[in-house]
Amino acid sequence: MKNLTPNLYIGLGSAVYALIKSDGQLHDPSSINARMALIEVPNGEMAMQSFQIREHYQTPAEEAYSFALRCFSTHRKELNANVKKFFVKLLKKIAKADNHISNKEVAFINRFQRDLQRI
Repeated sequence: MKNLTPNLYIGLGSAVYALIKSDGQLHDPSSINARMALIEVPNGEMAMQSFQIREHYQTPAEEAYSFALRCFSTHRKELNANVKKFFVKLLKKIAKADNHISNKEVAFINRFQRDLQRI
């Protein structure tokens, strides 16, 4: 994947944080899995920094999610079908990393996928 606008990575980090926190709390193993997945993304350090800031300030999941969608909407020209597909695939990978996907995580990913398609 080519390098994207930094704001898309910042939005991605916020979306990943919202996913991890979607069940109401941030678990250490889930946080570690998310960080590892973000590191693997080209320029993922920006996404990881966004994730860590949200984590440090214990941002509510819905606030982080709304921020991510604003980042994506503002830079929609770069948010093509391949990028959207990659973002959804990454969230699914993170959700599956702890070998248990909660109903809330499934609902979050479905919502994320629908919201991305609207942008």
